[in-house]
Amino acid sequence: MRILKIGGSVITKKDGFEELNENAIEEICSAISENYSNLILVHGAGSFGHPHVRMFGLDTPISIARIHNSCVRLNELFCRKLLDKKVPAIGLHPMSCDFGKIGRIMEKGFVPVLHGDVSLEGIVSGDEIVVRLAENFQAERIGFATDVEGIFVNGKKVDKFYPWMKPDQLGDDDATGKMRGKINRILSLKKKCRVFVFKGSGENVKKFLEGKEVGTEVVL
Repeated sequence: MRILKIGGSVITKKDGFEELNENAIEEICSAISENYSNLILVHGAGSFGHPHVRMFGLDTPISIARIHNSCVRLNELFCRKLLDKKVPAIGLHPMSCDFGKIGRIMEKGFVPVLHGDVSLEGIVSGDEIVVRLAENFQAERIGFATDVEGIFVNGKKVDKFYPWMKPDQLGDDDATGKMRGKINRILSLKKKCRVFVFKGSGENVKKFLEGKEVGTEVVL
């Protein structure tokens, strides 16, 4: 079982409003189309969900509905790109989906595509979803395609990141936090598996799906 999480900052234009990064999506979907068996995809909310969180907050049913529907729009657009590449992608929304449904979909040969979302309790980040999926489905390999080359320590990217290391703080300027939060979620994994954080390009996604080392490996 493999899980690939693609950051919202990779497939959308971060400074835009509900704007796709068409070139990145084209490259990544092409790479996925070559190797998608036994794979679950998760993507972030990017310039779809996050601006709505900033504008409307999480205090009312209408604000939560706005955020959720913006995340669903991105999910539909991403799945459409995958379908164009002959990947049998099925969009699933964490607000209304369970693990049993994901398993049944995979058994039929489809590729589940989940996304960062909101729930009645607040934000559900794509990274959080990955951890839950990994533990439930006994993932052997997890990839985080991000907008940076990997994890940096003392200004340099490291090939291996160990729990005792102190990563450079890369900021918390979106709704779910950035690298610090990502690492903390990865280290919370109860299931031992190989985890890689890397720059979200078509070439790197291809390497990850081929079972190669890419970016920084987080050693659990």
